Amino acid sequence: MINDFLNIEVLLSPSSYNRIKKLPENERNNLVNKIEEFKNTNDKFILLDAHFLDIFLNHSLDEIKKNYEDFDFLAYYTSDVNLEVDNHHNEFENNKKVKSQNIQKEETIVCNNKNIDISKNDKNICNNKIEELTSKNSEEMEKLNNLIKEREKRLNEIKSIKNSINKKINYISKDIESKIKVYDEWDISGKSTCEGTIDDFVKYFRDRYNKIKAMIERKVNRKAYPLNKVYKLKKESDVFVVGIVSDVSSTKKGHKRVEIEDENTTFTVIMMKDKIASNELPDDILLDEVVGFSGFIPDSGNVMFANECIRPDITPKKPKCIDEKIYTAFLSDIHIGSYEFLDKSFKKFVEFLNGNVNNGLEEKIVSRLKYISIAGDLVDGVGIYPGQEYDLYDVDIISQYKEIATYLEQIPEHIHIIISPGNHDALRPAEPQPIFPERILKLFNGMDNITFLSNPGFVNVHGLDFLLYHGRSFDDVIGQISSAKYSEPTSIMKELLKRRHLCPTYGGRCPIAPEQEDYLVIHNEPDIFHTGHIHINGHGVYKGTVMINSGTFQEQTDFQKRMGIHPTPARVPILDLSKPGSQYIEWNNGKIEVR
Repeated sequence: MINDFLNIEVLLSPSSYNRIKKLPENERNNLVNKIEEFKNTNDKFILLDAHFLDIFLNHSLDEIKKNYEDFDFLAYYTSDVNLEVDNHHNEFENNKKVKSQNIQKEETIVCNNKNIDISKNDKNICNNKIEELTSKNSEEMEKLNNLIKEREKRLNEIKSIKNSINKKINYISKDIESKIKVYDEWDISGKSTCEGTIDDFVKYFRDRYNKIKAMIERKVNRKAYPLNKVYKLKKESDVFVVGIVSDVSSTKKGHKRVEIEDENTTFTVIMMKDKIASNELPDDILLDEVVGFSGFIPDSGNVMFANECIRPDITPKKPKCIDEKIYTAFLSDIHIGSYEFLDKSFKKFVEFLNGNVNNGLEEKIVSRLKYISIAGDLVDGVGIYPGQEYDLYDVDIISQYKEIATYLEQIPEHIHIIISPGNHDALRPAEPQPIFPERILKLFNGMDNITFLSNPGFVNVHGLDFLLYHGRSFDDVIGQISSAKYSEPTSIMKELLKRRHLCPTYGGRCPIAPEQEDYLVIHNEPDIFHTGHIHINGHGVYKGTVMINSGTFQEQTDFQKRMGIHPTPARVPILDLSKPGSQYIEWNNGKIEVR
């Protein structure tokens, strides 16, 4: 319950907490929704005491908006200055009196509930109780004041970054126009239709099957035979079929049995163990991936002995490049709000972008740096996992986003920033994720150099096709493919490119929303594939697609220690877009390294 209120920037006094806890669930939800809607009008922090709880419970939303549209709740609790509420000049002092009366009334009830007879010299006991409650409120207010002061101090320090850099450099990229084209047809934002019905799931898997089947058919330049008619092709040696994998098992003799299905029926494909051992056939077939087979149909007509496995895979090519020499930096997993957030290192990187360089090579890179790609987890979030509040220096989600927005404001305006969300960000965890909600986006108002994408996000950057995907499905792939390793992020990324799908198996740790269209299909072959999530830097090229897994600005967490994951924090990959496949640059906590 507390998290519901923290998520909308509301703290509860002890008395309010006890009252709300006793409310029926529907009334509690209505209260949260009413306050959340009110905060679209006035987004200031609220400490919900007895007085304001009564207001939100007993007054209409329109009336509350009218009277408290510009009300400064924080000053109400922390200041002695008279405040005006709209045209009600004495409202603030009246509210204080009402608040005081309500507190006294509540405290009297507490005493009466303890069966204290004040007329029998027990006033001291009651007074002690009142002092105790008053002390608790004072402690709460002191904590709140300290929290606000810490936030203001952090933001003021961040706002001074630009002004603290005296070195001026010639930004060549300042005179180069940004060229950004978002592929809206592959962006889920504003298009979600799923309600979790059986019909939704049927449409989702049918769309996945048809899209990837078409890719496989183009790859071999032939049409797949319908599974419900394969029985007619007895003793045929080159039958081609495509299906979505529904089951994988082993026979008694150690061969691989793969059950595939299309829109009409299921069919069994046998992969012989000797062909798997010789790498003629793969040993990493995943549930729910769409795959093609060609092979022999015996007399029974109800099975195929596979000679070849055909995946949709990307087409081999040379890495694409552009004529202009400009650079792109790749970030992810910044995790603002976490105690492990490396604020000094992140500040150092922003200073680097502002021209705080040590040599000619650094100046050359900064002067031509035109884009920053961010693949999710800008903040650590709230309520992502049990007990997370103990890992946060700021448990308020809006304040976390205000902090990252303030950092991004310090980046030179000619650098264009592309942002896609991740599983720690403040929107639905199920993929595909839309762009941030308006309440978050408005914190970045006035920053015309930011383009927000969905997750996954497809965008053309200066002539190169970028695919941004946070990488939540990596946790599932790791457990299913032996060659995929956390320590080598590109070993995971190429498996997704092979299958032309960002989360091949449904029902794992990566939640998927069954939309009518499968937005996780890799529709076009990307020039640059950018991911994050596992906090480990990685770089490579697979069949002409440059793969970048950006690390993190968060120190190793307790969870990562338990999992044996060793992050590579404060290391930022940078690509020269005129030769992205042949040169890899990394900003390593203040030093430039070229590989």
